[in-house]
Amino acid sequence: MLKAPGDDRWLLWAWAWEARDDAWAREAGWAGVLTLPREVSLTAEGTIAQRPAREVLALRGARTLHRTGHVTRAEPVELGQVSPAFDLTAALVPDATGTSGLRLITSADGSEYLDIRLDPAAGHLTVDRSHASLDTRARGGSYTLPFPAMQRPGSPVELRVIVDRSIAEIYLADEQVLTLRFYPLGEGPWRLQARTTGTLRGEFAVEAWDLTQAHSLREPTLTGRGWAPTD
Repeated sequence: MLKAPGDDRWLLWAWAWEARDDAWAREAGWAGVLTLPREVSLTAEGTIAQRPAREVLALRGARTLHRTGHVTRAEPVELGQVSPAFDLTAALVPDATGTSGLRLITSADGSEYLDIRLDPAAGHLTVDRSHASLDTRARGGSYTLPFPAMQRPGSPVELRVIVDRSIAEIYLADEQVLTLRFYPLGEGPWRLQARTTGTLRGEFAVEAWDLTQAHSLREPTLTGRGWAPTD
């Protein structure tokens, strides 16, 4: 962690470990990636808040998606396509009778996807990668962040989601962050859906931008040479 020169900000770079078996990582010739830089601060309650460094906004290119509306259990709403490297903001009002959120679909047939779900009754956000890769060597599982403010009915939940191929950084309410690795293999265009399991409806306002300098963020390509240690 370091202090930004000439600015009253502390910046942090975190390390994202692999979530695939060692043989696959050895075959690729690299392991682990740095996250995007984050601004770190203390909240009034004395907890640590993390948000993307403001400079990350400079990576945004053309806006590729802008949708508002509502979704019911009967039918997910197709929000549009995104590239494998994108920056997204969302304000979601979850259905109080179930879970609501976004699904990032990375295969043409919809069998490969990453789910981001809000559960207002439990007061938490869950990111589920159980179906995020068609390769059985990728680890599945789901991860949860508590968010008590979600227990207020009708309150919008603000998310910032930054994805660069095999890494996703999900920022909740501009304070908490959940970082995970996933390894999509699908050939189809990536697209987003709004979904809910409740009996009422969820509301959404979503915008997404391509990362124009994605070449500077991209993982090493498959070379079959060398090995980057994970510790």
